[in-house]
Amino acid sequence: MFSVNSKLSLNPFKPQGKTQPKETELGLFYTNDMHGDVNRLSKFKTAHDKFLKENTNTPHMTLAAGDCLFGSDKQRNSLMVKLFNLMGLDALALGNHEFAGGTKNLSDSLDKAEFTSVSANLDVAKDSPLQERIKDKKLVKSAVFMKGGHKFAVIGASPFDSYINTVDKTVNPKGLKDTIKAINEETKELEKQGVNKIILLSHLGYGEQGDLAVARETEGVDIIVGGHTHTKIDGVNTKNTTDKNNPHKLNLLLSKRNEPVIITQAGGMNEYAGYLNAVFDEKGVLKTDKLTNKIYDLNQFEDSKAANDLMNSELGEKVKLASVKGKYSVKSPYFERHEDNPLANAFADAMLERGKKYGAEISLYHAATIRGGAEGQITNYDVKYTMLPFNNDIKVVDISEKDLVEVLKRTSGSLLTSDDDAQLLRSSGMEYSVRNDKEYFLNGGKEPISEVKINGRTVDTKNPDENKKVRVILNSYLFSMPRTKDIMSKYADNALLVGKEQEIFTDYLKNVKEIDCDKKEERIKLTASYDGWGDIEATRKEVIEALNK
Repeated sequence: MFSVNSKLSLNPFKPQGKTQPKETELGLFYTNDMHGDVNRLSKFKTAHDKFLKENTNTPHMTLAAGDCLFGSDKQRNSLMVKLFNLMGLDALALGNHEFAGGTKNLSDSLDKAEFTSVSANLDVAKDSPLQERIKDKKLVKSAVFMKGGHKFAVIGASPFDSYINTVDKTVNPKGLKDTIKAINEETKELEKQGVNKIILLSHLGYGEQGDLAVARETEGVDIIVGGHTHTKIDGVNTKNTTDKNNPHKLNLLLSKRNEPVIITQAGGMNEYAGYLNAVFDEKGVLKTDKLTNKIYDLNQFEDSKAANDLMNSELGEKVKLASVKGKYSVKSPYFERHEDNPLANAFADAMLERGKKYGAEISLYHAATIRGGAEGQITNYDVKYTMLPFNNDIKVVDISEKDLVEVLKRTSGSLLTSDDDAQLLRSSGMEYSVRNDKEYFLNGGKEPISEVKINGRTVDTKNPDENKKVRVILNSYLFSMPRTKDIMSKYADNALLVGKEQEIFTDYLKNVKEIDCDKKEERIKLTASYDGWGDIEATRKEVIEALNK
């Protein structure tokens, strides 16, 4: 099949140096799923500066595989575009978050871009604002770049499993089968132009419904720089390994043409930058014994003055709001929504502190909207651009105990009893217990909530009082969240707006001056450890089948 040279050991971004006259070397600096994160942008710029310095005499490209802009946040999108311009970005794939603010916002942001955006699998309506970017060729299916006297092409692919066509009806991504067809059509056209070194800049996600399938079913694609699933793919691997201390993802496989394809992805939230060094033979086929793929932690790089100056100009000065005792790191977005999170608890406390002015007894917070970890200090940049990027409205409302318990059931019960993505509600002033032991449900249990205490007072979860009201300060998303909308929408008209997420948390941090990330709490008690579950999706499927019998 093919061999992999596992002994290569390079300094950061250092080229290999091609060994044969007819070989072509390429250095790729890549990122994905930055989500407009600004806290490591200056380090990202420094890493890229080092890449450029090391690869001065080697053909090189800089690529971003989508979700680097952030919806309708014009200020942050302006910063990202200006930074990419400063760095000399070659191409950007369009991910779902590029579309989150609609095509008008995206078109306006890309108008200032000095780089090319690529997507071959989007149907764009004639009345879409993106037609302007198609006309000025800032949005294309593919682009050809001349690097060191060699032609390289970049094709783009946008996700088909996200909300793009629900946010804006003027764009519609093709499904997997048609996406593969579109990529193959584009590679044929590029090969007619004499281009035989082709990169797919993909936001389809790693997996059999994404980049793995594309790699196997396309002809002519050599490299896939991916995004969407926030997957860290380090090294060159011909198989998956499950070693917890040294896991690897399959990322070197054969195309439909029986030629090697390498896939890579650099995690998410601008924590890492990737460097892929590849050597092509005279026919444009990858030499598998001359492939190097490294993921670098951006925290090891110094800040860039140029990037800091740009951020200060675009966003204002960075200001410390509070110190952090200990450290909190995000394990994964999935577990973040289920397990105790000191930052989510701190924000729930901040909400209740505001709510007490209006007589609120408890706070309820939809923790999926809080992002990022904390170490050393929390700044205004952390709050606005990482921790609370959505800045939802916060409201006070009276709801019945019965509806409160039902809301907790809806958001907690799906942990094991439905295919929905469970998102436990965080609270201050209230503790509750969730049944997540599969044996309970397999033996006929149906109630996920076993105990609720409001300021020490026990609520009868089996027969909650429909007439007794609880004054709650909450995230307004609960009024429209699909899982809770039918319960909460009747309260929306009587809810009192008392602030927004970022402002409330900022005021709280200034007052408390320190957040203790070492503090262990059990506001939500889970009856089973995830460690014993094995495959979470398989466990959930087993439980659902048992409940449906």
